[in-house]
Amino acid sequence: MKKSRVSVETASTNVSLSAEAMSVAGKLRSVVRHPREVARDNDVFHAAACGSLEWLSLSLKRAQKPLHTDRHGLTVLHIAALYGHLECMKLLLDAGDVVDVNAGCPHGRRPIHMVLTAQSRPHTHACLTYLLEHEAQTNVRTDEGLSPLHLAAAEGLRDCAETLVRNKADTHARDNRGHTALDLARIWGHRSIARFLKDAMWKKDKEQEMEKHKQLHHLRQDLLTMTESREKMVRLTVKRQHPINVKQTPRHAFCQPAEPEMPDDPRKCHPKPTENSSISPIPSKPPPGSIGRSRGVPSETNLRHSVRLDCWKDGRSRYMASWDGVERSLPDLPLNDLLKGLFPSAFPSRIESPRDFQSSSVLDVPRLGRTLKPDGSPWTEVAMHLTEEFQPGHY
Repeated sequence: MKKSRVSVETASTNVSLSAEAMSVAGKLRSVVRHPREVARDNDVFHAAACGSLEWLSLSLKRAQKPLHTDRHGLTVLHIAALYGHLECMKLLLDAGDVVDVNAGCPHGRRPIHMVLTAQSRPHTHACLTYLLEHEAQTNVRTDEGLSPLHLAAAEGLRDCAETLVRNKADTHARDNRGHTALDLARIWGHRSIARFLKDAMWKKDKEQEMEKHKQLHHLRQDLLTMTESREKMVRLTVKRQHPINVKQTPRHAFCQPAEPEMPDDPRKCHPKPTENSSISPIPSKPPPGSIGRSRGVPSETNLRHSVRLDCWKDGRSRYMASWDGVERSLPDLPLNDLLKGLFPSAFPSRIESPRDFQSSSVLDVPRLGRTLKPDGSPWTEVAMHLTEEFQPGHY
C-alpha cells in the first residue's frame, strides 16, 4: 500500500510539471517567431551588410512581406546605406514596395542619415546622390535635431555637403543643442567645409534680403498708386463742389503768334553750339566737363503725409495708412532700410556734388605740376614729399 501511494504521488507530480512546461512553451511560442522565419529575415540583413547581390536577391524571394526590422528598428535599406553598398540599395529600391526611402528608426534616423558615416566610404557620395534622386528628404532630422548637412559637416564630407546645399538643404538649421552645420564643422576642425558653409549661408542671407527688398518695393508702388488715386478723387470732389467758370473770348489779330520767318542764310538754321554743348568748337581741346544733374525731375508723391511707420510691441516694424488706420506688417528689415525704401526723398544721394562745381579738361592736368614763376623751384609738392620721406633733410 505504501509503494502504491508513493507511485501515485510521483505520477501526479510528473503530470503537474509536464502541464506547467507545456504552458510555458506555449507562451514562448506565441512570443517568439518560428526559427525558419527568423533565419529568413536574418538572411536579408546579413546579405545587405555583406553587399552580396545574389544572396540578397535570393533572400528577398524567400522572406516574408512586408520585411521586418532588426532589433535596433533598422530596415534593410538602413543597413545597406550604412555600409555603402550602392548595388544593394538599387536592388532594394527597384524591387517595388519592399522598403521606404524615408523610413525612420525609433531614434528618427533615415537611410540618408545612415549613409553619412565613416562605414559607407568610399561610396558615400554615390549612395547619397542615389537616395536624393529617389526623393529622399534633404532637411529631415533625427530625434537629436541632426540634419544630413549636420552629419556631412561633422564627418568632413565636402562633396556631400555641396550636394546637399545644391538640393536646397537648410544651412541655418540648428540641432537640439543650438548648433548649425557650420558650428559642427568648426568643432571638428574641417576648415574647407566651414569656409564653404559660411559662403553658402552668406549667399542665402543675401537672397532673402533681396527678396524682402523686392517686397518692400512692390509695397511702395502699391501705396503710391493708392495715394495718387485718393488725391485725384479729392481734387475731383473739390472741383465739383466749386466749379470754375472760364469765359471764352475771341482772339484778336495782334494776339495771334507771328509765324516764324525762314532765314535767307542756310547757316542760320544751324546755330552755333553753346558753351554747355557736348560738341567742341575746337577739335584740339575737349569741351569743359560738367556734372550731370537731373533736369526737371517730376516730384513724387510724398508718402510721409499718408503713411506712418513705427516699431510696435512685438519689436517688428509696421505701417499704418491714413485712409483706414489699420496696422499692417512690413518685411523683416532694419528700420533704416525701411525708411529709405518707403521715403527715398528724405535720404539724398551721397555723391551729390555742389552746384558751383565745374570739372576741368584732362589736357590741363599736366600743367598742374609745373611752377607758375619762371625763377621758382622745379620741385613739385609731391616730389618734395617723396624726397623728404626717403632722404630726410636732403631738400
